[in-house]
Amino acid sequence: MTELVGDDLLIEDRGPIRILTLDRPEDRNPASTALLFRLTRIARELAEDGRVRAVILTGAGRAFSAGGDFLHFVATANDPAVARETIANGRDFITAMLDVPVPVIAAVNGAAVGFGATLLALSDIVIMAENAFIIEPHVNVGLVIGDGISITWPFLASLHKAKELAFTGDRLLAADAVACGLANKVVPPGEHLNEALAMAERIVAHPRSALAGSKRLFNMYAKGMVDTVLKAQMDLQFAQTQGPDHGRIVQSMIDGQNRNR
Repeated sequence: MTELVGDDLLIEDRGPIRILTLDRPEDRNPASTALLFRLTRIARELAEDGRVRAVILTGAGRAFSAGGDFLHFVATANDPAVARETIANGRDFITAMLDVPVPVIAAVNGAAVGFGATLLALSDIVIMAENAFIIEPHVNVGLVIGDGISITWPFLASLHKAKELAFTGDRLLAADAVACGLANKVVPPGEHLNEALAMAERIVAHPRSALAGSKRLFNMYAKGMVDTVLKAQMDLQFAQTQGPDHGRIVQSMIDGQNRNR
């Protein structure tokens, strides 16, 4: 059974496996404000559903997720109240994802940019198609690194590699993501979901309690950063959404949109 949640998210029930598909392929599956709130709620529901033993995240069309929705950037830059609410939900989302007690597998097709990169950082296993890539682009829009990335990349890859990717905004190809520890496996184009499903089938054969307990132990590293690194990240993020650098960049994006009409 497949359920459409909002207008940009599909949830497929395959017994003990849930497949969450970001579903705005015409826009490369951007992260709207509404989607961010929906995902927080769904992560909490998955945590409470004892039937679920594995979750797969993927994207429809050519991209996993190409990052923040344009209107989301405009809203947070122009309205401090919206920015505060969105950033507070960001913390809730990170915590909810870390609290999902069963393995989360990212099946990555195409671009995983910004929010897409954060989803990978919060997943337990990352399967990337050969044509997939990761970009952490926040510096390009005058903001500090993404929330989930700030608490996971330094130990998933290394502090030096995390800094390089964050400071440059460079594209990280699938094979390089595996080499530096930000992904598990590269598969031929179009095989990412099949590989993720095959791995999920192996995982769900094990007792849920053993999976949940093991994941809880592993995630203590990241959860230990929530009250320190994540809090600092969110304080800086709010200040910068209201700052001149981000405001100038957002205005240039608006001007570009207007010229193209």
